[in-house]
Amino acid sequence: MVSKRNFWVALMLMTIVMLAGCSSQMNENSVSADEEQAPIHPVEIEEIKKGTLTNDVNLSGHVMAGSHMAVLPMLAGEIKAVHVKNGDTVQRGDTLFELDTTDADLNIAQARAGLEAAQASLTSAKTMRDQSVKQAEMQVEQAKNTYNMISNAEDSSDVDLSEVPEELQAVFASLLGGSMPTEQDKQQAKAAVRQAEMGLEQAKSTDQIKAAEASVKQAEISVDMAEQQKTHAVVKAPMSGQVTGLDVSVGEMASPQAPLLQLVQMDSPVVEVNVNESQLPNLKEGQEVVVHIRSFNQTYEGKINYISLLPSEQSRSYPVEIELANPDDNLRVGMLAEVLIETGGDNEQVVAPVNAVIEQNNETFVYVTIDGTTVERRDLSINGETAEWFGIESGLQEGEYVVVRGSHQLYDGALINIRNDINPSFEEQDDKEVEQEGLDDEKELSEEQSIENVERSSTKGN
Repeated sequence: MVSKRNFWVALMLMTIVMLAGCSSQMNENSVSADEEQAPIHPVEIEEIKKGTLTNDVNLSGHVMAGSHMAVLPMLAGEIKAVHVKNGDTVQRGDTLFELDTTDADLNIAQARAGLEAAQASLTSAKTMRDQSVKQAEMQVEQAKNTYNMISNAEDSSDVDLSEVPEELQAVFASLLGGSMPTEQDKQQAKAAVRQAEMGLEQAKSTDQIKAAEASVKQAEISVDMAEQQKTHAVVKAPMSGQVTGLDVSVGEMASPQAPLLQLVQMDSPVVEVNVNESQLPNLKEGQEVVVHIRSFNQTYEGKINYISLLPSEQSRSYPVEIELANPDDNLRVGMLAEVLIETGGDNEQVVAPVNAVIEQNNETFVYVTIDGTTVERRDLSINGETAEWFGIESGLQEGEYVVVRGSHQLYDGALINIRNDINPSFEEQDDKEVEQEGLDDEKELSEEQSIENVERSSTKGN
């Protein structure tokens, strides 16, 4: 028979076991509820290791013509003749097209007619000026003679009316019927001289002639411009090159706003690439590079001849131009080119795959998992890059695991489900946890066995 003491001991143990079971069940229910609320994101991870990050730069670009130019007519008109076709090679100054010159001829005729009219006006102005000057000189001479006669006259018979100007005839007529000329008469004669001299100065003025000469000069310029316009009816090559993009024929209308064709020079083709800011320190003008054209598996030697000071507005990358040293006839504008720029200076450091690194809002970061079930966001400092790797200055350690796929929906503390089997560290950690759980179970069983032994001893004693 069990004693009261043993009964109460057994009752307490049973209560403890029941409470532990309830607590465990509540925790399990709570965890289950949390798991239902937080989504689990499938990801792939990769271990961070040290590696040799080469500073060699691999870039993609396109083959461009050494020089190209659109050919536009200088005037509008109907195309009368086409002297080239696509693929032709022309030299600078060769005739490409001829336009109708009817309008240009009419403009020339009109300008020449205007020039003739202006020249006639100039001749007329000069003739009128000469006549006016001659007439004014005669009036001055008559006025002076009259003044001299009045000043020197001692008797009215000394005055010869035939030599008196018409405007002074009345004065002298009254003088002949009276006494000697008065001082007032002399002043009036002197004023007539001054008036005649002023008329002479006005007649000598060249204002009208200058205006007529300006009209002639303007008309001459109009003729020159009309004749120059006619020369534009013959469209010539502005540079040497190969004809491409020709798509016009005789009878069509040409316009200064629409190119007739393109001239392309491929004697000195170039490769254009765009580089980001971190790659600029590895580049300099005159640096030798290797250019590979994948389309026909051909390699060329090249040299950097231009690095832009300004980035592109859209990509924020810097245009770089590479001159090819040994081009051939296989190259075409727009071909894809792979450029290798060897810079040397390899160094071993912590590296991260490029598909693990996220660049967003001027921040660079990765998602790191420590336990294989959650991730944390980790900001990085980059000190170099290649096509496959980023050199890590700070933010990651060798042996850590980063998400390389599936990071676009992650956030700090997000739950993950690892889909690739490359994490033995997590497996060892799981084994340790299982081992620890086994030890805890053994300890619990040992305690239960001890309690049972105590109960048996108590029963035997009673």
